[in-house]
Amino acid sequence: MYLQKTVIRADLVGSGCKMAILSTVAKLEGIKSMDIDAENGTLTVVGAVDPVAIVLELKKACLAAAIVSVEDDKPPAPEEPEKEDDPCCRCGEACVQACEEGCVRGGCYCCYYTAFRPAPHGYGWYW
Repeated sequence: MYLQKTVIRADLVGSGCKMAILSTVAKLEGIKSMDIDAENGTLTVVGAVDPVAIVLELKKACLAAAIVSVEDDKPPAPEEPEKEDDPCCRCGEACVQACEEGCVRGGCYCCYYTAFRPAPHGYGWYW
């Protein structure tokens, strides 16, 4: 089972209720973290645990509980930096213009990296 974030509305009257809720839910297997928001009266549980099992355990302990939301707990995907068209060629438009005019045989040789390439069959280098 995958990790999911479950938000449960619970009856939080005092610190005794908070401790009772935490100790009841902590008995379940697969919990990664728990957090109580006393202001909103919610319990947030992250882990590979069934949300219905959490509510049933709380109700067995005579605590009022209802599921508010369940969502996947996936970290945000890292954004890839934008890539240039040709990172080895730094001469820009002048090189492209020269290549289009045909003054350079075989393509753009403005950069040292692209100026030399391995010869076929691995025998040295050629232009």
